[in-house]
Amino acid sequence: MKKAFLTKIVTGVIAATTITTIAPLGVSAATTNSTYDNFYNYYNSLANSIVNSGWVKDNGNWYYFDNSGAKQTGVLNINGKTYCFNPSGIMQTGKVAIGNKTYTFSDNGQAIGSKTPSVDKVFDSTNNVVKDNNKTTTVSNQNKNETTTNAGTTTNTANTNSGAKTTSSTSNTASVDVQGLPKLPTNYSVSIQTSAEDKILELMNAKRVEAGLKPLTLDKTLISVARYKSNDMIQNNFFDHTNPDGTKWTNWLQALGYSYTTTGENIAYNTYDAVELFTQWWNSPGHRANMMNASYTKVGIGVVYGNGKYMGSQEFSN
Repeated sequence: MKKAFLTKIVTGVIAATTITTIAPLGVSAATTNSTYDNFYNYYNSLANSIVNSGWVKDNGNWYYFDNSGAKQTGVLNINGKTYCFNPSGIMQTGKVAIGNKTYTFSDNGQAIGSKTPSVDKVFDSTNNVVKDNNKTTTVSNQNKNETTTNAGTTTNTANTNSGAKTTSSTSNTASVDVQGLPKLPTNYSVSIQTSAEDKILELMNAKRVEAGLKPLTLDKTLISVARYKSNDMIQNNFFDHTNPDGTKWTNWLQALGYSYTTTGENIAYNTYDAVELFTQWWNSPGHRANMMNASYTKVGIGVVYGNGKYMGSQEFSN
């Protein structure tokens, strides 16, 4: 019954353009060399994510999708069994806190014991909703160190059809403004996904070390520019290395007096998981080339949530 998670990747090379209608996820990479003044741009989009209804396993976690392809959260009764899914849609096991009570779920995710929580939706054996109580219960697994936030701050719509709000990354509301760069508008409230930034660095450096490369070190200026870039794309509702005013990250580095001979940028977004941005980059040759470039020694990572999506930027330099 449980199936593997399938996606379709559409790849191409494009010129610098502004994308005003944002799909569920996408990635783009660029590099420039100050000596040769080269600039090239790659664009990838998971344009038609193919998700079969029912049970889906991805990166060791189980998810459940209804027949419209919407990822489910909360407490569900599926074919007569009660299951619990955290705000990221991950099936929970062990001790799970729901409201002020704690319930127990088996290794298969089924509620066990004499007490079971009230369900949000009931699904039949063919993944059709047979009863919808019009609520989404917020749950947290007491066995895992996982942080969630309240809806309306750093939450995310897991699927355009679901309406369920989720997040999977520790966040803070530190300023994303950078002294020396133009102040960005505040069309949307945003939060910095700090734990996602840390995890992406960890995953990237693990790949570099495995390939015999030196790990990248964090650079404060690059971090500031990366967060600024992500916020800029959110506030001005575009997705491109070149901003609507014609500037890009290299102009910002120059304005801040940052010295380099080669630099690169990866950008990506999705509407469901902050750490998944790394996988989007890794699965694209252009972005992977930036992350595995032996010339780079420093990096800044900025993951910002706002306007219903996680926006990520990586800034590289030597």
